[in-house]
Parts: sequence; structure tokens; C-alpha cells
Amino acid sequence: MQLDIIDCPDDPNLREFYAAYQRAFILPDEIEELAGFQACLSLNHGDAHARLSAEYGPFLEACVLARDEADGALVGGANLIALRHDIAGIPVLTANLNYIFVPGPARGQGWFARLLSAVTAGIPGMLATSSQNVGTRILLFIEQNDPLRMDAADYARESAHSGIDQFDRLRIWAARGARVVDFAYVQPALSSEQSPDDGLVYSVIGAQGPTLDSCVLASHLRGFFGISVLKGKPIASDPVAVRQLDTLAALCRHNTSLPLLDAGKALGGLDASATRRLLASGHGSLREWLRSCQRSNVA
Repeated sequence: MQLDIIDCPDDPNLREFYAAYQRAFILPDEIEELAGFQACLSLNHGDAHARLSAEYGPFLEACVLARDEADGALVGGANLIALRHDIAGIPVLTANLNYIFVPGPARGQGWFARLLSAVTAGIPGMLATSSQNVGTRILLFIEQNDPLRMDAADYARESAHSGIDQFDRLRIWAARGARVVDFAYVQPALSSEQSPDDGLVYSVIGAQGPTLDSCVLASHLRGFFGISVLKGKPIASDPVAVRQLDTLAALCRHNTSLPLLDAGKALGGLDASATRRLLASGHGSLREWLRSCQRSNVA
């Protein structure tokens, strides 16, 4: 697999990336416009980069095209922001994997797992940091649709378009180590024409133990919100971002960690009939249901 890393708004590969991206994502509040990607990539350079690096630490916003080395065919794409943090004197690398996709003709051939592995392995290099300097502290964060909070029409539309049911999508990520962070996550609006998205759960790959350090999540979301979502605008201008970061700041001050919920175990025995019952059960969110499953397992 060959990866083309796009980190400039005028990179000629960006339009190829965006055309493939448009075919992969369809829900209105999750879609980034081409101008949005260009705005984020421009923050990798010049005075804006210096200002934001001083505020959030070293970072790189990147789009990725993955090609089959045998024939050059496009087999995947991704968009992420990589960030370096200093948490109580310990360096930590995180990334927000905003989008990852495999084009229709390339699906079912194992490209998704290879792309995810390649992107994760490339995070230290994106920050010009040796992975040996940070041990195993590389955390990959992802937003996932919450099937229990999605509009029914959006659920059906997105599942039909991707060919993957929303619960099956959670199973796929759980098999790759993703666990749901027990935090009331809301994605701030990507633009002034869009709305905040509260139909998501926030998950992490690479965390060790049953909890996540709230100070790490606070630092990560500050950078992700400030750069990828708000395109360099002040975080104080967005009340959705401010509310979440204030909550995390308080948790961090009190050394309170956040539980990690294992969706894989909970979804393991959920057949089609049980899935329909769950959707009709009135559980307010996937996090709420996973917590109830975890309590039942403990009991």
C-alpha cells in the first residue's frame, strides 16, 4: 500500500481525495466541504501554524490517499489531525481520525484494516517524533454514529449507502480495539451552515486499562476542536466546545478518569431480533445501554 500524504491546500491530490470522500459520506452534519479541508490544511503553514502550535502544541492536519502499489488504483482515504501533548511531563501522541473510507470497488479485500494500521503507524512521523520517545502512548480517537440516537431515516440511508449496518460498524471497530469513552460528546458544528451533532459516541483505540485520563482527553479535544472543527477560530466562540472542555477541565483538576465501555462484548450476542428490540427499548444512548450491560456483567 502506498500512502500519499496531503498537508497543503493547493496539493493537486486534494481534489481526487475530495471526490472519493464525497462518494463515501452523505449525512449533512458530518460532511466537510472542500473549502473546509483547504482551510484546515492551510493551518499547517505560516503564521497560523505558529499561533496554533503555541496554543495547542505540535500538530499536523492531513488528508491521505491510499493506493494499491501493484496498479496505482485508489483503495482508501483518510483525514486526521495528529497532535503532541505534554501531560504532567509525559509526552503523549493522539490523533483524531475524522474520516476513513474504502471506495466501493476496493471493499471486501482487506484494505480497511491495512489502511487503519498504516495511518496509525504514521502518526509519529507526521509530527517528526520518534515513536520510541513516547513508548506506547499513541491514542487514536474516532467519532461513531450512535444507533440509538440517530434519526431513523438517517440510520436507514447511511446503512444502505455504506452497505454496513450501524451496529455492525460498531462491531468492526470494537474488533480493532475501539472502546467507547463514557463522556457526553457532541461534535461542534463544522460550519455556520451546519448544526452540532449529538448523535455520536466518541471512542478510542490504544488506551490501556479500564479508564481514560480526563486530562489527556481535555488536551486532545482542545486541539481537535480548535483546529479541525473550528478552523483556527477561538474556542470561546463555540458554546458546544466550551461546555465540554469546561467539564473535562473540572474532571482533570480532580484527577477523575473516564470509564471505557466495551461495545464488542455487549454487541457480541445481539442478533437481528434483539437489535430491533434494543432500538425500540427507549434507551437514550448507546453509552447508557453499554453502562447497563457493564453493570449487569459485574452483578
